[in-house]
Amino acid sequence: MHWPTKLSYNKNVVLRIRYFRRIVLACLLALILAIRFVPYGGEFYATYLYPGISFCLSFASSFIQYSLEEIIVCFFAVAFLLYPIIALLCKKHHILWGEIEIVLWLITWFYLGWGCNYFRTGFYERIMIIPAEFSQEEFQIFLEDYTDSLNASYLPATKLNRQEAREEIKALYQKVPVGYGLTKPRIFQEPKQLLFNELYSEVNVLGFMGPFMAESQVNQELSDLEYPFTYAHELAHLLGISNEAEANYWAFTICNTSKDPVIRYSAYLSLLSYVAQNTRMAFTKEKYEEWLNSLKPEVVEDERQIINYWKRRKNSTLNTIQETLYNLFLKSNNIQNGIQNYSEVLSMLISVKESQKEPLRRQGRALSVKQ
Repeated sequence: MHWPTKLSYNKNVVLRIRYFRRIVLACLLALILAIRFVPYGGEFYATYLYPGISFCLSFASSFIQYSLEEIIVCFFAVAFLLYPIIALLCKKHHILWGEIEIVLWLITWFYLGWGCNYFRTGFYERIMIIPAEFSQEEFQIFLEDYTDSLNASYLPATKLNRQEAREEIKALYQKVPVGYGLTKPRIFQEPKQLLFNELYSEVNVLGFMGPFMAESQVNQELSDLEYPFTYAHELAHLLGISNEAEANYWAFTICNTSKDPVIRYSAYLSLLSYVAQNTRMAFTKEKYEEWLNSLKPEVVEDERQIINYWKRRKNSTLNTIQETLYNLFLKSNNIQNGIQNYSEVLSMLISVKESQKEPLRRQGRALSVKQ
């Protein structure tokens, strides 16, 4: 009788582990495809799976002060580069399949950790209102209201306690009814210290959502005027909102209801570039200039300082590459307008306001964080 050697036994164990690992990977990828293509699969994920997943990931990462997202991405990048060398030294074959498996595990982690929120139902369908068609008259009304509120919210000097601002913004998100599709923020969900903050500044990234460990990250070079809105925007992503325009909508809505005047001013000032862009497209040059002249000079100066602040930090080449790649990424994940999606926040604000004036447009729901 021929007894198996220890070497052959170990080889069989390795083969079984590899087979089991790849079966698990295939099942998880099938689950992601089902979430993406089965009707309301994305909403099922966002409603029933993501709250528990984000809770566990955020809690696990809360014990480390540095961004685990950056560490994980660096680890996978190093693993991808070193795997061929290690495989050759160990005389392994099928190196390409090993590289593919590394990439597939990263993709799986991304989508199951947060990315499947890209496949949920749209903003208007979820809050049950009808999108308002563009009307110069309605936009003019919105523009006048916004301009008056922006001018009134101006502060001659701003000093923000960022910890207190985060606590208030979280408390306001807690009041959003569950039916609007946001999870509840947790006390341990705090932005982490970034390892590559200078790089983000060079590509003018003010913040980002960390999908691997459910971390919302905020650029540490933000001014006090930018911080509240940016934090609220990234927190909306952490709470299950993938659409950039909707994250802007929630950031504005939440910050606008704050008792802190700095946070309210941040809400209005952060929308100014989107309002200016849409006003320039909607009206004649003379009308646009007239609107610009209606802004407080101090508000215009604040906006100019912010623009120049980030221009001084921007690396044009890196910024172009980052915007191109991110635009392609968004379009591949159900955000059809790519990076232009950010400016659609105005359409959402106008549609919600119209739905509150016209009950037939509301389809049974009025949107308010006070409900």
